[in-house]
Amino acid sequence: MDPLALSSAKQRLLEQLQNKCGEMQNADHSQIVRCQVEVENVAAMQWLAWQTIPIKTYWANRNQEFKMAGVGIAHEISGQETPDLHKLFTELHELLDPKYPDLRYYGGFQFNQGSKPSREWESFGAYRFIVPQFELHRSDAGTFLVCNYFYRIDQENRLDDLLSDLDQLKFELTLSDWGERAVLHRKDVPDRDGWQSSVMTALNDMSLEKYEKVVLARKATLTFNDPVDPVAYLLRLRRMSEETFNFYFQADEGHAFLGATPERLFKRQNRRILTEAIAGTRPRGKTTRDDERYAKALLGSDKELREHAIVVDMIQNVLDKHCHVLAVDEEVQITQLSHVQHLCKHFVGELDETTSDAELISDLHPTPAMGGYPTDIALEAIKALEPFNRGWYAAPIGFVGPIHTEFVVAIRSALIERERVSLYSGAGIVEGSDPAEEWQEIEDKISKFLKALDL
Repeated sequence: MDPLALSSAKQRLLEQLQNKCGEMQNADHSQIVRCQVEVENVAAMQWLAWQTIPIKTYWANRNQEFKMAGVGIAHEISGQETPDLHKLFTELHELLDPKYPDLRYYGGFQFNQGSKPSREWESFGAYRFIVPQFELHRSDAGTFLVCNYFYRIDQENRLDDLLSDLDQLKFELTLSDWGERAVLHRKDVPDRDGWQSSVMTALNDMSLEKYEKVVLARKATLTFNDPVDPVAYLLRLRRMSEETFNFYFQADEGHAFLGATPERLFKRQNRRILTEAIAGTRPRGKTTRDDERYAKALLGSDKELREHAIVVDMIQNVLDKHCHVLAVDEEVQITQLSHVQHLCKHFVGELDETTSDAELISDLHPTPAMGGYPTDIALEAIKALEPFNRGWYAAPIGFVGPIHTEFVVAIRSALIERERVSLYSGAGIVEGSDPAEEWQEIEDKISKFLKALDL
């Protein structure tokens, strides 16, 4: 974007904001004002990489038709304790106005409810949702530079600070070079022996009919000789997996949580809801014949089909309770990603008039694909068997808008703390699971993340 166009865009944005704030001098309630101007030749992720404001957010949907890169905070709702979901979503909707359909809070929750975040997750909180101060918003309608401003009726609203922040925005369109770096250390938690022990304990519990399934996760932490640029890393991941949802939450200069997840928890537009059941895994083949062989093995595996059926049944039971119309795929399908393939069924429904986003989050999370079944007993098993805090891994993350809410499950994800990268992934354990095969399944799932690190 050339300097004259950039200066013009910033000036037009400021004029819009001044006019809207002037119109609100007699307003009887605080609200978020949203202004936007169309810009050209700006790539969202490259734009995000150049910004110096330390709070950064990125969201792209599965087909990449919508992307939002955000910096700063116009408004934040967060906490270190497990929230009352109904109160939280009521608070989120207080400042969302349907006249701004693209105004959204972006954020999520931690997986482990009822506990405070561990040290590495403290800056993310037990939950955290923000409206970015500035956005680069790309969709079929065009590319827009957006400013969100929280107008308060109980105090003076000065735009000087906002003007200073606006002047800080940069529009260079190149990423820094991805320099070579060396891995100094890799630590797997649990290690192979610990994993073997945990899986065998779970299988023994299942033989005693304590639960049907538990999802156990691993964390692989790599320490490099130089810091990793998290935005550049996400861009490398996205180029390998454009069929996934891409997310990025940078809570401060030293902590960024990012990922490329295939799994939608739910998408709600007005009263229409979409979700899906994904479970069971095989790698992709190097040839079409190999691909087909792996897919055939997946569809013919009694263990994988049972694991998937548990997820399907749970989701269907939840949606039957909340929908007056519900359609489900008749046959199990194969969903192929760049490096793995899964069993999948899709759900489309019409929600009843009383069901809220809070109820959907509460009833759908965690699905048996993330926790296990029965849910409460499986979660207790996870606490006992996993030697680390999941933080935001495998938890609901997404956005809340005035008429459109979407949450995905934060799997295939990484926490970056300067030179340290922690990769998270899990495997569903059911009767018939083999510890060595489940270890390898997780390696297959994180292979793309390792490749993006040139490993």
